Amino acid sequence: MAEGAARRPGASPARFALPKFQPSALPATLISRQALHDRLTAGAGQRLTVVVGSAGAGKTVLLSSWAAARPAGTTSWLSCDGADANPVRFWTGFIEAPRFVEPGFGADAADLLAMDGAMSADVTASIANDAAKLPAGSAIIVDDYHAAAHAVSGPMTDLVERWPQTAQLVLCSRADPPLRLHRLRMTGQLCELRDRDLHFSLAESGDLLARFGVQVAAADLALLHQRSEGWAAALQMAALSLRGTTDPVRAARALDVRRHEIAEYFIAEVLQQQPPEIVQFMLDTSVLGELTSAACAAVTGRQDAAVLLRSIDAANLFLVAVDEERTSFRYHHLVRQLLRAELRVRDPARDQALQLRAAEWFEATGDARRAARHFLAARQADRALALLQDRGVAEYQRDPALPPPLDLSMVNPALLAEAPDRLLALAFDLVMSGEVARGGEYLDLLQRVEPSIPPGSRLAFRLATARAAHYGVTGQVDEGIEQALAARAIQEKAQLTDEWAVALPTVLLRGYTIGEDFPAVEREAAVALAMPELAEPFRQVLVPGARALAWFESGHLRQAAEAAGAAEAAAQRLGFDRHYIAWDYLRAQAGLALERRDLDTAEQLAEQVLAVCEKGRPAFEFLALLDRARIWAAGEQARHALATVETARRVLPAAGPTLLARADELEALLRLSLGDLRTPAELASGLPDDLRSLLLARIALAAGDHHAAEQHLRPAALGNLTPRRALVRQILLAAAAISRGDPTAAVSVADVLGTARLEGYLNTVVTTTPQLTSYLVEHSAQMQPDAFTEQLVAAALAVRAAQPDAARSRSGFAEPLTAAELRILKLLPTSSYEQMAAALYVSRNTVKTHMRSVYQKLGVTSRSAAIERAVELRLL
Repeated sequence: MAEGAARRPGASPARFALPKFQPSALPATLISRQALHDRLTAGAGQRLTVVVGSAGAGKTVLLSSWAAARPAGTTSWLSCDGADANPVRFWTGFIEAPRFVEPGFGADAADLLAMDGAMSADVTASIANDAAKLPAGSAIIVDDYHAAAHAVSGPMTDLVERWPQTAQLVLCSRADPPLRLHRLRMTGQLCELRDRDLHFSLAESGDLLARFGVQVAAADLALLHQRSEGWAAALQMAALSLRGTTDPVRAARALDVRRHEIAEYFIAEVLQQQPPEIVQFMLDTSVLGELTSAACAAVTGRQDAAVLLRSIDAANLFLVAVDEERTSFRYHHLVRQLLRAELRVRDPARDQALQLRAAEWFEATGDARRAARHFLAARQADRALALLQDRGVAEYQRDPALPPPLDLSMVNPALLAEAPDRLLALAFDLVMSGEVARGGEYLDLLQRVEPSIPPGSRLAFRLATARAAHYGVTGQVDEGIEQALAARAIQEKAQLTDEWAVALPTVLLRGYTIGEDFPAVEREAAVALAMPELAEPFRQVLVPGARALAWFESGHLRQAAEAAGAAEAAAQRLGFDRHYIAWDYLRAQAGLALERRDLDTAEQLAEQVLAVCEKGRPAFEFLALLDRARIWAAGEQARHALATVETARRVLPAAGPTLLARADELEALLRLSLGDLRTPAELASGLPDDLRSLLLARIALAAGDHHAAEQHLRPAALGNLTPRRALVRQILLAAAAISRGDPTAAVSVADVLGTARLEGYLNTVVTTTPQLTSYLVEHSAQMQPDAFTEQLVAAALAVRAAQPDAARSRSGFAEPLTAAELRILKLLPTSSYEQMAAALYVSRNTVKTHMRSVYQKLGVTSRSAAIERAVELRLL
């Protein structure tokens, strides 16, 4: 081995290659992850920091970038490899690493280790004593610690117990170090970053692709992120494969498991590093979508399945817990595909036998929908279809985890036409599982069967019900309601008792909410709750969630918040918080967060909504994307919001008129905010009467024609308005009064505030018109001081700072403030450094760094001067 650890005066001869003590070179495509750097820095006050993640999660790059950002001369680095399983070698390297910072480090410890040829309590104590003498703020990073962990666990445990507060010890590993982590965690002495922290966010995934020179459409980026689940190695491989291409088909296939480099990486870096029994267990259990000890034991025939499952979890082998108790898991999506492909290559007969075992086990436990999928994979289509026909719909409303897609390679639809009951059950399962296009094909096939389905029969009722569900998820709202009502008429006339009837309220509740027939939502909720066969998840989650969303959209915010909170509690208790029936209450909560101007929470909730509906429910995804566009617009990102509206249109190109009007209205408002008056006027022509009149009034105000605005706001032009739209009308009338300098404007504004206060409206008040927003800022001193008005004025300040005139004023200083600096500035009048750090999830030092930059750009030297200057520039 090359000698390179230095020829320093008084140093022992080098035993290692120099790179062992150097962080890895930072790639040109490095993504800044300041939030993770801040968390690592915060670990300085704790006894131990661990960074634990799977292969390719980006651990080494993160720590190397953190080390590079730290002050010079404060960081020591040790990279481990297989040879470090020799304890003497490991501890020799551990002592050598800090000598690049402190040349005399560990001299006594090294001598004792050389004499004894083994670790002892004296060596451990000597290392701890010397660590206490390192410069303040020092850190020792041990990378790939898993290579040595079990061989050195005893001495390392003792060292951690004695480790001084003056230096930071960081262990980076693929698996939990065999130390007393639980004790450190309980006493607050452990800083830990894990796979869930290391995974790239959607935005970071996009940034990484951009660093490779890759630009993909938003939908393609979302697909790549979904498949990779933020796994850094997979994203990098995708980026490399996409360089220089704009082909959307190639983008969609960038993470195809058949790509040699992805499979080879996984096999070499993961599978081949594991004991044979773990490898076989992972391959065998890859046939399961959800892994429990019982299911794994049934499939593999191993009595120690629970032990092996825990071992795989502890080793960070791409398991994702699906419950808080960590009793149920799934494989990382991409890894499961890799395991499935490898199993088929190695032993296709075993794959089929495992599928049959899984099918029979799920059938025995009463899980018909999963059993059917495994029967199909085991090439036993008859058994699969019989299960779906007999038990599929009843189980659909009781199961919190959606089953995987059906493998229909063994099903001949033409032959199924002779068994329409089975074909219909299969079609309904496909629609409910997100396989909307294939489900629609089978429903069309049913329309053509001979002899035709008798009108008024049970089969006709079920076909209408399935049609209603299909229309509902594909955005044909009016047709969905029509089919659901037709199914109900058949049921009532024939006096049918049928389990499929529970699907009708689901379609009608959502259809009426989208169509804004809010009294009908209440009627349908009562019908649903009166059905004894309605399962508890639908009774406690979907129905109150749908009512919450209807109340929110109509403008009853307090009722919406109460119902959404109850639905959320039930969903978490029943395990349906990640199921698509959580869509309604999550959308209501996202809207409520937006209304109170908690934009971070609103965006997080919007992402949850997208996560539960993006697979095979285009109408739900369409509405969720419009929600996200509204949130981005409120956060000063109108152009990003417009792009999101366009993405929504692509998700649902055949949207019915009800949904299309929502997209048109939002696009019009966004373009109006950017100064475009022509396009909003064109879009207004296709809107319903009340929406058209309100939009035309906004356009008139933007053009300075307050008289025309008032004409559009006449009661005769609007008809009956929901409470939300009635408030918007009040705001527009107040804005018109302000524009013409009417002395009664103060009374109009007071009326607006009185209405808004009752339900807690903030965002609607400060974003509907710039006239009212400016009025609130300029007259804030005359307003009644209370919690509501303080929040309202703060929101108005934030919105006015983002308006075009404020943006122009920013050009008065040499360098504009960054988004992070603006967030700091807005907290400056009311918050301490500690409060700012807590609110923004950054360290106190990061706050100070931003503040110094803000002072410099504003040309001031104190907090009071910064506030005064920011008000002058209309940044506050």
